[in-house]
Amino acid sequence: MTAPLLAIEGLEVDFVGPNGTEPAVRGVSLELRPGEVLALVGESGSGKSVTAAAVLGLLPERTARVRGSVRFDGRELLGLSEAQLNEVRGQGIGIIFQNSLTSLDPSLRVGTQLAACAAHRRRLSPAQARDLALQWLDRVGIRDAARVMRAYPHELSGGMRQRVMIAIAAMAGPRLLIADEPTTALDATIQKQILSLLADIHRRYGTAILLITHDFGVVSYLADRVAVMRRGRLVEQGDTRPLLAAPQHGYTRQLIEAVPEIGTRAADTSHARRLGAAPRVATAARQPPGHVLLEAQGVSKSFVIDRHLFNRQGRRIDAVADASLQLRRGEIVGLIGESGSGKSTLARVLGRLLPASAGRVQFDGQDVTDLGERALRDFRRRVQFVFQDSTSSLNPRRRIAAQLIDPALRLGVARDAAHAHALAAQALERVGLQARHLARLPHEFSGGQRQRIGIARALIVQPEVLILDEPTSALDVSIQAQILNLLLDLRAQLQLSYLFIGHHLPVIEFLCDRVAVMDQGRIVETFDAADLQAQARHPVTRKLVDSVLPLRPAELAPARAA
Repeated sequence: MTAPLLAIEGLEVDFVGPNGTEPAVRGVSLELRPGEVLALVGESGSGKSVTAAAVLGLLPERTARVRGSVRFDGRELLGLSEAQLNEVRGQGIGIIFQNSLTSLDPSLRVGTQLAACAAHRRRLSPAQARDLALQWLDRVGIRDAARVMRAYPHELSGGMRQRVMIAIAAMAGPRLLIADEPTTALDATIQKQILSLLADIHRRYGTAILLITHDFGVVSYLADRVAVMRRGRLVEQGDTRPLLAAPQHGYTRQLIEAVPEIGTRAADTSHARRLGAAPRVATAARQPPGHVLLEAQGVSKSFVIDRHLFNRQGRRIDAVADASLQLRRGEIVGLIGESGSGKSTLARVLGRLLPASAGRVQFDGQDVTDLGERALRDFRRRVQFVFQDSTSSLNPRRRIAAQLIDPALRLGVARDAAHAHALAAQALERVGLQARHLARLPHEFSGGQRQRIGIARALIVQPEVLILDEPTSALDVSIQAQILNLLLDLRAQLQLSYLFIGHHLPVIEFLCDRVAVMDQGRIVETFDAADLQAQARHPVTRKLVDSVLPLRPAELAPARAA
């Protein structure tokens, strides 16, 4: 047999903090051979990303205690100096991080960062580096590569930033590519493009891939083998197809049962749907949707970009064009579309985080375009956001308790600090965390845990409408199932209304009552969620549906075929 390219033996990682030592990885042993794709799956906080970070020496030396052995191409990596590790990073081992916003320098244009990486790793001239950067942006599915080169990271959507990260990691031609949730922020069509690209890199260059993911569709599409982690330990590993078809460990079966599959909604009109192994106890009978609560009437939103000394007018981009949408009391409306189609911009206009360039937004029959300070404060309590990027939406310097208690006090939900603290603990427990987590800082949580904190912060002020921008994109399947079941229960109990922005169509079909589809800033159609797969759907919708990756493909995916 071929000698392993990456060999991990007895890896142990502990984190030392003010409250003592907390184990993160316990005795993990893995082998990855040249040209192989190994998927590492498990719940948020199970140790997947910590294992990957330990391979590249990216764990903080002051707080992380790492033991065991990590060998790359026969060379021991643990104990190497930073200079020695830099010889391995890039052309030896490349990495795609989960959080694209914090991985890119906010002060530099995207093109500057791409070209600098190309010039450093491939020893190219500035002109050659720029040409290579443009080629890779095109390869990862970015339409207007020249414009993206001039943009700053915050001017791009989450999906576009993730594609930039993939281009940076892949352009050096590494022998091993660690992909930490590489398609988390991408819609179904772009996800399939990226996976096909990774499969092409793997096949053409023999690149081995360590794939960290919670999406079993991605696993079935790309991986040769699967390793399942729970609480820092490996519980099961094996070839992909037999493991997905007949998992041996109960935890693996639980993860697979929590995955929503497209096409199961049409016959289900009970509004008591549940995911996972939890008993299917019917929730309280839901009343039909009430009156229109939140409405967009011919809303448009434009931005001016590329404005500078020699072009003071700049160039106008129409992010949303003449969009009309209604959300009724007690209703869940899903908003889908490709990355960059205008979904998040429309949501921010509806929530008064951005002013509309044209059209009107009404809430409970009132025009909210020009609300005064007091009325806007009440609107903020009644309409809450859960953002896609959980890291940037939390203050890194404040403990979680303060970030949940402050809104409850400021918006008048809590009587006093003690009541606010009790509400904060209750909100965390609702989303699968514990009251003791209130004392922690955001960086002490995994990406999925931070996303749950964002949901808890929105729930604590008892809103009537939640605008959820990809709220489960960073969550593993079991926690995703908990959150989706929770959202359904809260809707039934409190008659909450949700505008749910997402790219994972099985989730959209499972959760939503109606679906609106956006393309290039316009809403092209709206329909009942049960009709998602109807043949009469708009071509944009059909393209999205056809891009959904099945959990158990009937045959080998085309991108993986020899």
